[in-house]
Amino acid sequence: MKNKAKVTSIEKVIQAYHNHRFRIHDILEDGQFKPIQQIIEEKGISMNICAADEHVPEIKRYLRLVKGDYYCHYPTI
Repeated sequence: MKNKAKVTSIEKVIQAYHNHRFRIHDILEDGQFKPIQQIIEEKGISMNICAADEHVPEIKRYLRLVKGDYYCHYPTI
C-alpha cells in the first residue's frame, strides 16, 4: 500500500471515530507505517511503531476479546 493510500485510510478511520464522538490519542502500528508517522503526529495523534518481531500486547488482548465475543455469539446466529 502506498503512503498516500495509508494516510487516506487512516484519516477515514479517524473521521469515522470522530463522527461518533470518540477522540483518538494513540495508534499502535507495525513498521510499515513508519514513513507516515510524522504526517499522523502532526494531527495530534501519537503513533507507537513496534520493532520487527515485536508484538503489541494491547492489540493481542483486543483480538482475543473480539474472537471470544465472536465465538460466544456465533452459535446464536
